[in-house]
Amino acid sequence: MLQLFRSGLTSYFATALLGLLIASFALWGIGGDILGGASNNIAQIGDSKLSRNDYAREFQNKYAEIQQQSEGEITKEMVVDQGYTKRWVADLIQRKTFAYTAHKLNIRITDAELRKFIMSIEVFQDTFGQFSKAKFESIARYQGYSATEFEEILRRDLERQYLMSSIASSISVPNILQDTLVKFLLEERTAEIITVKASTVKNIPTPTEEELIKYYQDSTENYMAPEYRDIRFMTLSSSDFAKDITVTAEEVDQAITDQANTKAENEKRDFQQILFDNKEAADKAFADLEKGRSFKDIILASGALEDEALVRDNTMQDSTDTYGINAAELIFTTQEGQYTHPVETDFGWRIFNITKISATTVDKNTLRVETEEKLKKEKALDLLYNKTELINDELAAGASLSDIAENLNIKMHTALDMDATGYNSKGDLVKEIPTDTVFLTKAFSSMEGDEPALEELSNGDYFLLAVDNIKGSSLRPFEDVKSSVLDLWLARARENTAREKANELLILAQEGKTLADLAAKQTELAFTSVTLARNDQTGQVTRTIQNSIFDLDVNSAKILPAADGNGFVVVKLLSKKISDKALPSEQNEQLKKILVQEYEQRILSNYWIHLENALPVVINERAINAVHDQLVSRE
Repeated sequence: MLQLFRSGLTSYFATALLGLLIASFALWGIGGDILGGASNNIAQIGDSKLSRNDYAREFQNKYAEIQQQSEGEITKEMVVDQGYTKRWVADLIQRKTFAYTAHKLNIRITDAELRKFIMSIEVFQDTFGQFSKAKFESIARYQGYSATEFEEILRRDLERQYLMSSIASSISVPNILQDTLVKFLLEERTAEIITVKASTVKNIPTPTEEELIKYYQDSTENYMAPEYRDIRFMTLSSSDFAKDITVTAEEVDQAITDQANTKAENEKRDFQQILFDNKEAADKAFADLEKGRSFKDIILASGALEDEALVRDNTMQDSTDTYGINAAELIFTTQEGQYTHPVETDFGWRIFNITKISATTVDKNTLRVETEEKLKKEKALDLLYNKTELINDELAAGASLSDIAENLNIKMHTALDMDATGYNSKGDLVKEIPTDTVFLTKAFSSMEGDEPALEELSNGDYFLLAVDNIKGSSLRPFEDVKSSVLDLWLARARENTAREKANELLILAQEGKTLADLAAKQTELAFTSVTLARNDQTGQVTRTIQNSIFDLDVNSAKILPAADGNGFVVVKLLSKKISDKALPSEQNEQLKKILVQEYEQRILSNYWIHLENALPVVINERAINAVHDQLVSRE
């Protein structure tokens, strides 16, 4: 059991460190009283305090993870508003509470145990599976700790894991419970299903004008015209300046030279490496190489295999992270087919043999064209930046949008009757407007008379706009939407008729008629019969229908809306039986593990509730909110 918790700890940096504990507590939530607003701590755990800085660091680390997953699309304000932080706070407090309790119970981890544990964690290891002090220190810094502080955090976490494993490691599930659950999962039921499709309903009478008008008046929300706005706007893009830019041959030559000087940044190298325990052994091997002994012989003499010693496609940064800057510089200054002198790394001395150098090669003419285009883009961006500075100066002086357009010779555009999606009242896309949502959001959040402000689009372009007129949402005249009203009226009539038909079938089914017999007499009905187990994963029916089949009593029936929204489904249960089948051994073992985990979760959850009240654990919501406010305001 302890190994299970240890293996969970190795994913500390990518997901949550708590593993099973977190999953369990998510069901129970986290309580606690609210302290006075004057406290600087977010929680009091027994006689220990959890500070705002502790939570701010946790917030930043969790936020960095979610930012990476969302590719930068999520802001700090969004994670607070959408409730991510509730889980983060609960995780942190629960983790600290169990660590505190373990320490109070005199559970201790020795330095030797901690060292062995840290060295076994994969994320701290280099590409050869050996502990890398540099990676450990880098991850510690990334988490906001010194190496010593990080070691102490891992020590406390390991103590916490010992406590949790001692509580939950001896759980076993009674065989009768598992057998009963297997019978429940494998129970088989046979049901009939009829689908009454609204789209197949015919002979719907044509509504009168009065009926249509009444339907229109009863559902005016379906016929509201959106808010329309008249706006003036101007856009600025680096492409606007590209036609006026020239690049000299000398500038292109200099840029190509500069690129050549930095090509090592994009270079990759394959090499063999041998690790020695001490400098003396490395020096002896180097002397042998100098005397003519092959690198392959040295590899084999060290007890390694040639393939194991080979490293492919290593960049300068890869080598720096794995071996340190001194070794990386040697690797990337040694020519192909040559070896380095011995160099000290984190875990001993190494000699590297460079077997391949990969560098991107480009045709000279292509390189000149690409370089010229790149220089033009850079100059265009400079001109764009200068133009935006001039615009900001004009805005600071109180210039209107028209003044800016005239003073700086920028073309003004007009969009009339534009809705929030960029279409006009005729249903056409408004010409020349940026399709970026940033533009439309600004256009419909600004009011008449607001001073213009320079805004940046997601592609790096800029815009300014002013709202001249706002036409609020209004009800479209009946004559303008009459055809739409008729379509919706007919659709509702078909749905009502299909519902009535389904209810008739339901009554007959409950009186003892089979759906098969009823469907045989009415060819427009879609009929099927299924036999499936409770754990069926074949997708014969939708999950809603499957659940209904296992909720019904034999010979009872019910109506469900069709999954595609087209009519209704009548389901009748014909029979059920307990299966004498057994789960495959692999699934049976998986079920046993799930049951054990369920028991573990419940025990740990109840122990948490005990600690929450006994210590007690007191939470300061005001301090938590203060941390959120501070971090969001910085953003």
